[in-house]
Amino acid sequence: MTYPGPQLFPKRSMPGRQVALITVGATLVALIAVSVVGFVYAYGQNHENLRFPSQDVTVSSCRRDATTGRPVADIRVTSQAGRRGTYTVPLVFRDLPDAGGEGGAAARSTVVVADLAVGATASRQVTGPVPVLGRAECEIGDVTFLSTAAAATASPSAP
Repeated sequence: MTYPGPQLFPKRSMPGRQVALITVGATLVALIAVSVVGFVYAYGQNHENLRFPSQDVTVSSCRRDATTGRPVADIRVTSQAGRRGTYTVPLVFRDLPDAGGEGGAAARSTVVVADLAVGATASRQVTGPVPVLGRAECEIGDVTFLSTAAAATASPSAP
């Protein structure tokens, strides 16, 4: 049985210009999608084994010196870099309010571990310059690594 009324899809032909625009638009969408997928894949491959210098540094202890009242941090640097280098480790000492302190940053200090070999471990003790009233907290800042290894030189091939 058929019902009278307007046709759902009237039989009209599309002009060539509309067909071309739809084709170009669909092609652009497909190219953008493939480009995004390719970028995500390449980005993941390039950054697969990326390490940050801060991953090589830990605070093994943080305490308030009983005599001077200044915060003391023991840090440990275990080099997992691909070559030997120098680590610059900034530390922020905080005076925690839960133990009678003021609750803010008490001081900053920086320690340099020079020319550490690959896989080697170094320990340093850093004392804050300002006494804290309460319990001390030691926080590692943005660690930097500078390679001290000589760049590998490629020998020119003989003709």
